[in-house]
Amino acid sequence: MSLRLITIALSCCVAAALFAGCSSGSSSGSSSSQSESNATNEVQQAEQAQQTEQAADAKYAVTIDNATVMADYKDQPALVVDYTFTNNSDKATSFMVAISAQAFQNGVELKSAIGDDWDSSNTMSDIKPGATVIVQEAYLLNDQSDVTVECTELISFDDTILAEATFSVA
Repeated sequence: MSLRLITIALSCCVAAALFAGCSSGSSSGSSSSQSESNATNEVQQAEQAQQTEQAADAKYAVTIDNATVMADYKDQPALVVDYTFTNNSDKATSFMVAISAQAFQNGVELKSAIGDDWDSSNTMSDIKPGATVIVQEAYLLNDQSDVTVECTELISFDDTILAEATFSVA
């Protein structure tokens, strides 16, 4: 189990490093803005590591890996979020049955988007205990402000956040 925890923690760190390295910021920015960006990345990595530790004891593990802006079937902007879902319970289950994934913009929950440019088929696929699957879900954007994505266990008494990430869509 500790090897799995270490693997998940390292995966989160690598994903955060890749996300930070692939930002579209200009190279002519001041050193103070780069320092602020580095501090923000370090805080996000620490939060992800803490969430990974909390999630290790949960029946399900989920990470929020990436987000991409695409268009839905009506050509409206949508944020497609990539999740990695691991079933640590003793029964086969699906992401849709186990996890409540929500996206918020300006504090308001975003509606689900419908389209064919992303693969939402794994959302409903049952996976056996110990198995992991990549899941994509899409949300309609209201504007260009940041989007916060949160994942909790669907049926839970304490609503512990299993994963949380904020994405810039501007």
